[in-house]
Amino acid sequence: MHSRIISALDRPQIWAIAGGKGGTGKSLLAASLGIHLAREGRRVVLVDADLGAPNLHTSLGMDPPALSLGDFIHRRVPGLVDAAVQTGLPRLSLISGARNALDAENLKHFQKTRLLRELLQLPAEIVVVDLGAGTSLDVLDVFCLADRGVMVILPEPTSVENCYRFLNAAYMRRLQRTARALGYEPIVDLVLELRERSRLGRPVEVLEEIRRVDACAGRALSDFMEPFLPHLVINQVRDQDDVRLGDSMQTVTERFIRIPLGYAGAIPYEPAMVQTVKSRRPFMVEYPRSRAAERIRAIADAVGGAAGEPRAWRPAEASDAAAAADPYFALDLPPSARADAILEGYLRLRRTFRSGSPALTSLDCESERRAAVEQIEQAYRSLSRNLSVPAPSSGRSGPQAYIEGGARRGSITEP
Repeated sequence: MHSRIISALDRPQIWAIAGGKGGTGKSLLAASLGIHLAREGRRVVLVDADLGAPNLHTSLGMDPPALSLGDFIHRRVPGLVDAAVQTGLPRLSLISGARNALDAENLKHFQKTRLLRELLQLPAEIVVVDLGAGTSLDVLDVFCLADRGVMVILPEPTSVENCYRFLNAAYMRRLQRTARALGYEPIVDLVLELRERSRLGRPVEVLEEIRRVDACAGRALSDFMEPFLPHLVINQVRDQDDVRLGDSMQTVTERFIRIPLGYAGAIPYEPAMVQTVKSRRPFMVEYPRSRAAERIRAIADAVGGAAGEPRAWRPAEASDAAAAADPYFALDLPPSARADAILEGYLRLRRTFRSGSPALTSLDCESERRAAVEQIEQAYRSLSRNLSVPAPSSGRSGPQAYIEGGARRGSITEP
């Protein structure tokens, strides 16, 4: 994070902050990331693109600026940069959201195209865009344009469900835009029409069907989709189970949804964060040494660097036979893993795939869950025999304290 972050095309790097539902704290995170990056010496522009309910200025302790995104959209200013105002913090500018939601809540195609183009021309090193809630095309198109996409959720079932819905929608929207750019739109439209009449529910199934229809198109689209790596942030965590939810969701998305996901980190619940919003003071300015501020700085490093990369990306063609042949692969471990790492990896997966796991909220994957359970059981038994790995304790201390169900001798109790 200490090197200059700028693209080879000498344009700003776009960070898009999204959430499947409102109230997850994405605006506060966007403001906090902007403040931190500016203090690190970057030139940062914050853009409030929550077209329905803009409030990023409040998280910065500012009154609504005289100019806003609506002035750009309706050409009352020549360019997007002309709507930017200073925040009072060095190297940090703000483009506020439209003051009147009716001005900009549903952008016309030419307005959105112009906005996306001008985001890439802002005079900054990093542009942090605070997106609205939901899966509207306006939100998805900015998220797909971004170099770094961040999804902010709460450790609650409704938030987890909306996160998976947003992840699927963003992947499919990026696939459609990529197909249009490469000239494969008719093939993708054909497969999507088939999807409506069949059980092609998940994005990976759509991409696999495209490969069957046109292998060349499938390979090209797969190559262009490979860089798609959203990052997950869990806000307002209160215990270790909340923290570990992110790790479990990363595993679930990679194994079942087949979309890579980087877990950037968790932010602890702190009443001070709510208080700073009420007092209209920037959190990172008021409490720079708090635990939450420390975690936000770590999240910035993870999103901007490589720390948020997927743990062990499993391509769609990775088969059950491959996992059975390589127990390390089945447990998401390198071949050099020692006995303690093998036990820890096994317990982690056992938590993730247990019946009723919070990470499986809303997913129709029971048969896959049971198959995954069998795979990790077989892998652990194999490594236990060959490497003298200890069996999990039946007590409630250490990692075992977070296992539900009280399974014995390394066996998962199924419902």
